[in-house]
Amino acid sequence: MQAAEAIAPLDAERDDCPVCGSRDLMHSVASDAVPALCNALHPDATSARAANTGRFATTFCRHCTHVFNAAFDEDRIGYTQSYENSLHYSPRFVAFVEDLTQRLSDTYALAGKTVVDIGCGKGDFLKRLCAISGATGIGFDKSFEQNRGDDIPGVRFVNDWFGDDYPDLKPDFISCRHVVEHIAEPVRFLRGLRSHPGVGPDTVFYFEVPNALYTLRDLGIWDLIYEHVSYFTPLSLRAACEAAGFDILDAGTSFGEQYLYVEVKPSATPRTGALVDGGKITTLVDDFDRSYRDKVAHWRNYLAERDPQMTVIWGGGSKGITFVNTVPGAERIRAIIDVNPHKQGRFAPGTGTPVLSPEALRDMPIQSIIIMNPLYRGEIEASARALGLSADVQVA
Repeated sequence: MQAAEAIAPLDAERDDCPVCGSRDLMHSVASDAVPALCNALHPDATSARAANTGRFATTFCRHCTHVFNAAFDEDRIGYTQSYENSLHYSPRFVAFVEDLTQRLSDTYALAGKTVVDIGCGKGDFLKRLCAISGATGIGFDKSFEQNRGDDIPGVRFVNDWFGDDYPDLKPDFISCRHVVEHIAEPVRFLRGLRSHPGVGPDTVFYFEVPNALYTLRDLGIWDLIYEHVSYFTPLSLRAACEAAGFDILDAGTSFGEQYLYVEVKPSATPRTGALVDGGKITTLVDDFDRSYRDKVAHWRNYLAERDPQMTVIWGGGSKGITFVNTVPGAERIRAIIDVNPHKQGRFAPGTGTPVLSPEALRDMPIQSIIIMNPLYRGEIEASARALGLSADVQVA
């Protein structure tokens, strides 16, 4: 795949904002043929190179500051048990989850209450939240797999999406982490949760999504992936929740400002979702096209000066998959390294790059390690030292 180019919007692209409905839009970088599912790795290189693709057209709403993929096609997406995005094998991420679950447990006195986790993935977060709080938990996700870690008393999982098919569930607390950005109509989705027959006026919701300001301001460009149709700013996340009928209890950033979160309750008064002034964010969008191109060019040049067979990417999540599919020359990199054992031995969609364990580096003459997330630099450098590596370490 070639690096992103600024391309005029196609007739088939969405021309209204999925949060506020405005048509006052700005178009930025676009890419053709990006992997449709970055976190669905493949059993062999041949099937990986034939993976389904889609077009990403970065679009910004001047009214509510929402960022979205105007070319998103929901029919290209299908989540199964092969979708693997657990980060719970990283000590840095586990520490983040420990702090978050303790805070939520204390703030909302979850002991003895019922927690529902929508889009629970492999169940790691829900298990930890219930273990810490003493709550009863039910997780919903079509990608959930049994026999993933220890069972926690009072916690069960359903291989399905949560909705009105489960009217008897009356949760006190609902967590929904890194789900809403996958939804083509986020306000409709949030309204559906708000109107669930088991949701009462005191039900608390915790929503967590990637932070679009991190992508725009700090050039986290490897986070632009097809399965994320939406990239929320603090303003657009608040607008979406209020338009869906929620009152904001708390809101902020977390995980090195890479995530946004809101804690909300159903509102007693219907809201329409007020529009906001996105002037400062508009400036970031204006600069994003040039900055994106500059960053891709930097890494193209970096790789051109090195032997790709002596270079590895460390991080087999969406960032690593995006890097090898975006930067010219990155498709020839030796391997992607990841600590998640369920990714190891599989292959990256698009390029077919193998995903290996850190231990596999012991037998490789590696000169360069490219780290995909700066938050993991400390633990990755420690692992590299333990493996006896003296490679040049750079953060993408």
